[in-house]
Amino acid sequence: MAHNRLWAMKAAVLFLGICTAASAGGIRVWNYHVLDNAFRETDRGELQTMRIEAARGGTFSGAVAVESDEPLIGLRAELVGGDGPNPMPGSAGDAVQVRYATRWTGGRNLPPNLDVLLEEPPEEIAVHDGRALAGVWVTVTVPDDMEAGRHVGELRIGADGLQEALTVPVELNVAGWQVPDSGEWRTWIEMMQSPDTLALEYDVPLWSDEHFELIAKSFRLIRDTGSRVVYVHLIRETNQGNEESMLRWVRGEDGSLEPDYAVVERYLDVAQENLGEIDKVVLYAWDAYLAREHRGRSREERPEITADEGSYAWQQQQRALQQWEQRQKGLEVTIVDGESGEAEPGHLPHYWEEESRGIWKPVYDDLRSLMRERGLEDAMHMAMITDFEPMRDEHEFFNEVTGGLPWIAHSHYRRKHNRPMPNTILRGIAPLAYEAHAYSLSYTVNPAVARQYGWRIPELRAYLCRFGQMNGHPLIVRLLPKVSITGLQRGMGRLGGDFWSVVRDSRDRRSGMVHARYPHNHWRGLNINSYFLAPGQDGPVATARLENLRESVQECEARIFIESVLLDDEQLERIGEDLAGRAQEILDERQMALWMGFWPDEEDLEILGRIEGRSMHEAIWNGLSAHDDDLPGYWDSAARRKRSEMGGKGQEWFAESDWLDRNARLFEVAAEVQERLE
Repeated sequence: MAHNRLWAMKAAVLFLGICTAASAGGIRVWNYHVLDNAFRETDRGELQTMRIEAARGGTFSGAVAVESDEPLIGLRAELVGGDGPNPMPGSAGDAVQVRYATRWTGGRNLPPNLDVLLEEPPEEIAVHDGRALAGVWVTVTVPDDMEAGRHVGELRIGADGLQEALTVPVELNVAGWQVPDSGEWRTWIEMMQSPDTLALEYDVPLWSDEHFELIAKSFRLIRDTGSRVVYVHLIRETNQGNEESMLRWVRGEDGSLEPDYAVVERYLDVAQENLGEIDKVVLYAWDAYLAREHRGRSREERPEITADEGSYAWQQQQRALQQWEQRQKGLEVTIVDGESGEAEPGHLPHYWEEESRGIWKPVYDDLRSLMRERGLEDAMHMAMITDFEPMRDEHEFFNEVTGGLPWIAHSHYRRKHNRPMPNTILRGIAPLAYEAHAYSLSYTVNPAVARQYGWRIPELRAYLCRFGQMNGHPLIVRLLPKVSITGLQRGMGRLGGDFWSVVRDSRDRRSGMVHARYPHNHWRGLNINSYFLAPGQDGPVATARLENLRESVQECEARIFIESVLLDDEQLERIGEDLAGRAQEILDERQMALWMGFWPDEEDLEILGRIEGRSMHEAIWNGLSAHDDDLPGYWDSAARRKRSEMGGKGQEWFAESDWLDRNARLFEVAAEVQERLE
C-alpha cells in the first residue's frame, strides 16, 4: 500500500504537465480545500491536481476556485475520464456531480465562504469586494465495486470570453474499505426539515403539489447525512416555525370538529420515499408557551413588567407575558372549514382540561394504527421537552392517551447519565428516548491520557450546538461530529436542514428564520440556529457545509468500524497485533490533529485527557485550569483573547496540515481490517 501511494504521488507530479495555464482571458483558476474558506486564500500558487481521497460506497469532494476582475458570465464545467486503465467516471454519469459554489447574498449574518452549491451553472457571478469568485466542486459517489487505487480525470472549465477551456487534473484515490449505507451509520445526526421555509421561499401554497415536490428534495438532501428523523406537527406555531398544524380539524355544519390526517399521511409518504427508513417519527404536541411552571416557579399568574424597558430582564418579562396571553386562548391548532376548505387558526381545550381525553385519545389511537400500517409504530415519539417541561398532570394525560410513547428533549441541560433509553425520568412518569443537550458535554483530547467511545454509550445523547458555529467556517462542521463521538456523545442533534433565513425585513433582506414569527415559543439560546441547505433556483440545494458534514460522518464511521474491532477480543485476535497497533496509532494521530484544529499548542493538549464544558474551548480552558491555578477565569478578557487567538490559529493549522493524507491512511487501514475479517 505504501508503494502504491508513493507511485501515485510521483504520477501526480508528472500529470501536472498536461495542465494548461491557470489563467486565461482575465479568468484565473486556483485550488482551495473544501473545508477551508476560499475568500481567505491569498497565496494562489501554481495550479495543482484536484485530489480526492475516498472509500467505496462513500461520497467525497474536491474543488477549485474561479476568479475574475469582471463579472463572471457563463461559467460551466464538466469532468471527463482521463487516459489509462483507471479513468474516473465522467460528470454525465450518476457517480459524479459538478456543482457551482457561490456566496449567500441578500441578508445579514449569512454563512460565509462559497457555501451554496448550485446544481446548474449560474448565469452570472457578480463582482464583490473587487472580484467575481465562484467555486467548482467535483463530488464523487464511489461505486461499491470500484477498483481500489488511483483514478484520473480532467475538469474542463469554460466561461464567456474564454477561447479554450481551462483544465484541471483530478485524481481520485479509492480505498477498499466499504462505507456503510447512510441508514446504517452509528454516528447520530438529527437534521430537521422545514415545510414553512420552502413555502415562503418559493411562494407556493402550503401542502400543494409544488410544496411537496420541494419537501421531497429537502428530504433527499438530508438523507445523505444519515438523519432519519421526521417531525409531525400536531399543534401550530411551534418553535420550528410552522404556521399550521399537519393534523387538521374539519368543522362540520353543526360546529363539531373531526380530525383530518391527509397532510400527515402525505408528509409521511414523501418522507418514506425520499428520506429512507425512518428511525423516529416525532409527534410535536407540546411547546414552551404551554409551560405552567419553570424551575419550580408557577407561571399561571399574569406576569408583571417591572424591569427597565430594553433590558434583558424586560425582554424576558415580555416573553413570559406573550406566552401567558397565548396560553389563555387554548391549544393552538389548525381548523378547516368543511364547506369552503379554508384553513384558519383555531384552539382546543388544554391538555390538563378534562374534555381533552375524549378529544385526543381517538387521535392517538388513529395515529398508532396509521403508523403501524406504515411499519412506523416503534418509531413514534413525543415532543418537545426543552428547558420547559409539561407538568405532572400533563405527563399523566399523555401517558394515558398515547399509550406511553417516549419523549425527546432539546435543552441546555442533560437529564440522563449512562443508562439505556428510554427511561421513566420525566416527572417520574414519562420515558425519555433521546436528548440533545448543550451543557455537561464531555470530550477527550489526548488518547494517551484517556479514551472515551461516545458512539457506544447506552443512551442516545447528542451534542446540541447552540452558538451558531455550524453556519460558520466549514472546518468547524468537519470537526464537531468527530469531537462528539470521541467524547461521550453519539453525534449531533437539533440541526436545521432547510431552516435558512427566509423572513424578510422592511428592506427585503433576509433577517430571520420561520420561528421568529412566533415569539411565544421562543427558546432563547436554543432556537434553531443552523441550516445546511440553501435556496436554489428550482428548490433547495446542498451547501459546502452539508458536504463537509457528510464527509465528517463518513470519517467517524471509519473510526467506529476500526474501534469496534479493537474493542472486540475475538476480532482483535483475527486481525493480528501488528495491524491492530498500526490502526490504533492512526486513530490516535487523528485525535490529536482534531484538537490542534481548536488549540494548536501540543504541550497544552498532551496533558489533557477527558475534559468537560459547554463548548470545546471552555472545556480546554477548564482542563488547563485544573493544571495551572494561575490561569485567569474563563470569562476574563485575557482568557477570551487567548481563546479567540487559538481558535483562528487552529483553523489555519488544520486546513494547511496533511489532513488528506490522514484521511487516506484512515480509509486504507480500515480496508486492511475489513479484509482480515472476511
